[in-house]
Amino acid sequence: MGQLTAISPAQYEVLNMLSCLTQEEDIAALKNVIVQFLNSRLQNEIDRLWENGSLTEEKVDQWSHEHMRTPYRQVP
Repeated sequence: MGQLTAISPAQYEVLNMLSCLTQEEDIAALKNVIVQFLNSRLQNEIDRLWENGSLTEEKVDQWSHEHMRTPYRQVP
């Protein structure tokens, strides 16, 4: 197992606040809020890349033809 590390004061506060969530629907609602937050951040970054020209229609089309699976080693 990996090495244990100490948590930061911020992590402790978040864990402390989360300890009061015991209902499944509250946990699901929090998960939804986090997903929406991350989606918003991702969309903002995509928009930034599109506006500065780092991301183009050609680049996206290029990705659709890439084979990005992990290569598996052949056993002799």
